[in-house]
Formats: sequence, C-alpha cells, structure tokens
Amino acid sequence: MHSYCFSEHELEVEKIALELGFTNISLSHKVMEMIKIVPRGHTACADAYLTPHIQVYLKGFMSNFRDNLKGVSLLFMQSDGGLTQASTFTGSHAILSGPAGGVVGYAQTSPTGVPLVGFDMGGTSTDVSRYAGKYEHVFETTTAGISIQAPQLDINTVAAGGGSCLVFRAGLFVVGPESAGANPGPACYNKGGPLTVTDANLVLGRLRPDHFPCIFGPGEDEPLNEAAAREKFAVLTEEINGYLKRDMSVEEVALGFIEVANETMCRPIRALTQAKGHDTSQHYLACFGGAGGQHACSIARSLGMRKVHVHKYSSILSAYGIALADVVHDTQRHCGLKFAEGNWKQINLMMETLREECRMKLGEQGFENVQLTTFLHMRW
Repeated sequence: MHSYCFSEHELEVEKIALELGFTNISLSHKVMEMIKIVPRGHTACADAYLTPHIQVYLKGFMSNFRDNLKGVSLLFMQSDGGLTQASTFTGSHAILSGPAGGVVGYAQTSPTGVPLVGFDMGGTSTDVSRYAGKYEHVFETTTAGISIQAPQLDINTVAAGGGSCLVFRAGLFVVGPESAGANPGPACYNKGGPLTVTDANLVLGRLRPDHFPCIFGPGEDEPLNEAAAREKFAVLTEEINGYLKRDMSVEEVALGFIEVANETMCRPIRALTQAKGHDTSQHYLACFGGAGGQHACSIARSLGMRKVHVHKYSSILSAYGIALADVVHDTQRHCGLKFAEGNWKQINLMMETLREECRMKLGEQGFENVQLTTFLHMRW
C-alpha cells in the first residue's frame, strides 16, 4: 500500500516471484513511485499486462536484423511525446504513443505564434489536442476504465472516425461508437459491411473512387463501390422517412449523419479550449489523419476558426512526428509537503535529485546537452 515510500515488501515479493520462474515482474514503486494505491495499482497491472506483449513484439522485430540490432540505438515513442530506448519501453508509458506522435508532428510543422488544435481523424476514432508553444501534459488519466498514473500528453479521444457505424435509433441519428473495422469495413468496401461515415462522404461526393486503388471487394481487386453505399442508404432513408413522416433524400440523410459526427468531434475540442478559458476562434485547426481532410472545414466553421493547416504528410503525420521527437527521460517522486517557505530547501533538494537522475539516464545514452524541465504537480 505504501510502496512509494517503503519498497522493501515489494522487493521481497519480486525475489519470490523470480525464484518461482516469473520473467516479467512489474513493481508499483518502479512503475510509478507516487501516492494513491488505486491508480498506482491500476498502472502496475496495466504495465504487467502490456509489457510482455511489447517485449514479444520487440524480440520479433529485432530478430529480422543482423545480430538482433546489437549496438544499434532503437527508439520508441512514449505517451508523453518523447522517445525512449527499446530496453526501457514499457506498457504503462506506451498507451497513447501513436496519438502522441501526431501531436509532436503538427506542433513541429505548423505555423508558430498561434495556438493550435490538433484534429486527428482516423478509421475508428478521433484524437484532439492543443498546442500553444509547449506540450500540455496530464499525470493521471482514465483509459477504458483503468486509471493510469503516468505522464501523458493531454489527448481527448471520441469514438467517431471514418469507420464509425451509422444507425437510426429511436428517432435519432447515431454515429458510433461501433466501428466497421478494416474487415468487412464500410459498405463501399463491397464486403457486406454496414453504413459508415466513409459511405456518407462517398455519397456526398467528398470521396473520389477513381483516386483510390482497386483493393476492395472479396477478391481485393475492385474499386470503391458507391452503388453499394447508395443502396444501403436508400433502405435507411426509407426507414427514416417512414418514422419521421418526412421526404428526405439519400443525400440529406447522409449529410445529417455527417453533421452528427462533426458535433461529436467538436465537443472534445471545446473541452480543451473553452472549458479551460481559451477562445476557440483564436486557434488554427491542424488537420491530419486518414479522414481528417473530409471534415476539417466543417469542424473549423462550427468552432469559429479562421484557418485550417493541412500538412503534406497529413495522412502519416503521427509517424512523421515520431521522427521529429526528442529522446526523453521523465521521473517523478511523491512529496507530501506544503509549498511553504520553510519547506523550499527540501523541495529544491528533491528536484535536484530528480534532475541529476535524468542527466545520468540520458548521459548513459550518449546525450551531453540535456534540457531539463521541472513540474510541480500540486494539490489543494
């Protein structure tokens, strides 16, 4: 329970586990040396579950290279927006590693001097974030009901993407959270999939089938099938008109679902801006992800934004951002002291200890010019 300040009991358990043959052991005081047993326990459990899978992947990846990449610096992205060596890459720090690459990508490639809202729309979800000259971090989040106590970029995710299913339920247009996935995929993939946001964009002419390769259909050799999407929309439109006593066209129904999806994606952006006292209209929208360009202008218009920035590598900006990221080592320690003048000497001593640890860890990797940033995660 108090391993953040007394680790001997956990170390004794680790010794016993090693004797029993366990090879992967996550100790909560090593995973996250912080107070609060529940989030620390959740973080340790998540780390114990994910890290073995990461190690299996790394082993398989390195086995395809000469000498298993011995002597080669292999770096991986972490949730906090920094890179780390493969040997120190763990599950609790990898949960948002993909979206974090996107944040670094647009932060490093978009116009400076203006606060940015990142809009990363993919196949199953949309990730939104904010950048105003520095990365915004959170130190405790809840992901899929699990409290993770680790530094992460402040990224909000909603279940609205290109593959989100479109359903008419109890008189309401509903988008997601169910997704068609890659297989069978949207109806226009011609594999018997359900109607999705992608189908709505195709019916509205926002997607050009002739610009896509012929990789769809059962044999994966056909173009996008607009007829299949229109056929399913016609059936859904008939159902909607019968319920609402209206005479809507297929295009009107498709546009209705698009507007619902757009509003779903606007909500987390407002939470990152307006809910924190920032004027959304004074931001630029940095759009990326495979489906972002289809919705960026509508999103910006709804939020009062004047400009949308689309990078030439927008569809792979998360991967591009990983190449632009810095190597980072972060560490934190619990300090149960009041921020008062009488405690400043001890607080400064603890901060210097953490700084020295970071210098040492990065120095071991060959970095001499190290930039240090100190945070006080305070409660009141």
